[in-house]
Amino acid sequence: MWKYVIPHFEQFLAELDLKPAERLDAEGKAERIARSLFAKYYPNQVFTPACYTIVGSYGKGTATKPRTDLDMLFVLPWNEWGRIDALAGNKQSQLLQEVKRALFATFPSTALAADGPVVIAPFQTYNVDIAPAFLFPNDGAACAGQYYIAHTPNGGSWRLSNPVAEYKWLQQTDAATSGKVTHLIKMLKAWKRECNVDIKSVCLEILANLFVSQWEHRNQTIFYYDWMIRDFFAFMMRYANGQLKPAGIDEWIQLDDNWQAKAQTAYNRSVKACESERTDNGFAASQEWQRIFGSQFHIDWVASFLAASIGA
Repeated sequence: MWKYVIPHFEQFLAELDLKPAERLDAEGKAERIARSLFAKYYPNQVFTPACYTIVGSYGKGTATKPRTDLDMLFVLPWNEWGRIDALAGNKQSQLLQEVKRALFATFPSTALAADGPVVIAPFQTYNVDIAPAFLFPNDGAACAGQYYIAHTPNGGSWRLSNPVAEYKWLQQTDAATSGKVTHLIKMLKAWKRECNVDIKSVCLEILANLFVSQWEHRNQTIFYYDWMIRDFFAFMMRYANGQLKPAGIDEWIQLDDNWQAKAQTAYNRSVKACESERTDNGFAASQEWQRIFGSQFHIDWVASFLAASIGA
């Protein structure tokens, strides 16, 4: 029984993985952008990679194919904080426009745009979203180690971010569970994309971490990944209209229930897929998984052929 579970999920995860060349491409684009801004905000200084950090899925190691936007923070000098915060009007919007102008000198043919908390650099393969940020000095203040990010809507405001805490939380759970959080997040992103699920990726990441941390089979191997998918969707539905807290900041994200029906459908299909995995009907199982995750989960035609041969 369950002889197809391991090959099914090994192949699916391999299909989701970015190739090394794709990762290098992303890292190279981030560095070019950082060098451009460094020349503006750190004149006459030697470039240091400490001025920027790749965040989001690329920073956490949860990016998948097809490639999505790359998120990065560019850390502005602390002595710029007073100048920016003293501006009249929407100072956050003015900061983004200033960063956009600085980038234009290096990327004159790129249609740069300021949108929300980021400046968007649309490259041919994907976009890079650059968030100018201030890292609070480690002087004992309550917000030390956190970043202030410019938020432009409703007249502008500053919002806290703590990507280091987010990364450490994921890594700690991964280390204790043989990488299950990262694997689950990658698969859930395929579901979000395939089924057009109206939920933020950060919410899926938090839910995946919470789930894996308490899942009774968290110490088992990939042999249990069919149950992991099924049990996650059951767990997720408890959070309809609930709240989630990102790591490292004292804020809550309010969840609605726009995604609940699709999570219920995914749960129902995963129950069927698990039963087919149990009875070694690999073809039927892969059909159900593909309805959840899309074509990156391949239909198991080999299992179909073997089943038909045995039946004959």
